[in-house]
Amino acid sequence: MQTSLNRPLKIVHVASHNVVRAGGSIQMMRLALGLKERGHDVWCAFNIRKGDSPPGLGTFEPLQEADIKVFSFPMQRIRKYRGMLAFRKFLSSHNFDIVHTHRFRALNFVCNATRGMKTPVILGNKKNSFSIPPSWARVYASSKVDSIVVNADCITDLFVKTGRVDPAKVVNIYNGVDLNAFSPDIDGSTVRESLGIAPDVPLFGMVANFARKKSHDIFFEAALQALKEMPRAMFLLVGDGDYERYRPGLSRSGFGDHFLFTGFRTDIPRILAALDFSVISSKEGEGLTGSLVESMVMAKPVISTDVAGNADVVKNKDTGMLVPAGRADMMAEAMVYFLRNPREAAEMGRRARSFVKDKVDNTKRTLRFEQLYTELLQKKGGAAQ
Repeated sequence: MQTSLNRPLKIVHVASHNVVRAGGSIQMMRLALGLKERGHDVWCAFNIRKGDSPPGLGTFEPLQEADIKVFSFPMQRIRKYRGMLAFRKFLSSHNFDIVHTHRFRALNFVCNATRGMKTPVILGNKKNSFSIPPSWARVYASSKVDSIVVNADCITDLFVKTGRVDPAKVVNIYNGVDLNAFSPDIDGSTVRESLGIAPDVPLFGMVANFARKKSHDIFFEAALQALKEMPRAMFLLVGDGDYERYRPGLSRSGFGDHFLFTGFRTDIPRILAALDFSVISSKEGEGLTGSLVESMVMAKPVISTDVAGNADVVKNKDTGMLVPAGRADMMAEAMVYFLRNPREAAEMGRRARSFVKDKVDNTKRTLRFEQLYTELLQKKGGAAQ
């Protein structure tokens, strides 16, 4: 492997996640693995929360199996000060070229921990479309932060609106998908069998943690409306969080047995393969939803709300169905439309794969980051600390 620096890079990824479960941490892991495959010396540092035993709660194995060194530092509450001191010593003892942070908390942690130090290239990122508080903008605008990576143009606009962050500092690189792992050829029949869903039953699904921004209430409202016209349909909800609170209302509707909750799953490609249609109901805060592009790469017909970067890839009645955020009635209409027009839905899925696969190919994404790291190092003099 060659870069214009004629050497592998030594890179540490720093995440405020304490486990590899949510989209941001999964994207970090995919990038770390891709860079390792390219011959770089890749390390990862995560948050550790009180009571986490062991660190990572059993989710770091893919990194460790790839011979990527993994460390944990407390980044929250009073314990973060001890973590900053430990991270400062850690950084001083290793000649890193790149410190790539994931989430604002990780960036702020690194910036505070390295006060007064000569630092490697430092990258931040922002993968959601929530507004940027002035206190955060000051950190992003700091001369210590060399670049900020986003996954949608609308997030770049948020930085411009702060009036503090130089737009030239912001780079848009889409989320990455392993095209071998997420393939239209994957068989989802075993998932259906394990859940007791017959092959001919229409199956809609949403892969998303039960976080507020995902607006599961909109999904359920739309599904209940759609069930009045397609009473055989089933709905699969995959993700961590408090989903039990939805069961009583679904049971009272008389359609409770049409909704299946799996909790966290590691076999997402097979889950998506089992679906007929993939749905995202978010109302705010998205960047570019990972499970949306994963579904599109697998040629699944998708329904998404018109939120943030999702509208960049879902073109209505072309690469999927795009509905206004918060409109459960229009989401229900999209569900019924897909069910009544299966050939058209399948064609949208094929066009979606063709449109998005090169944009989110994790191999190409890794090369783009490699190029960005090299450019930033050259601007900084090509040296580490």
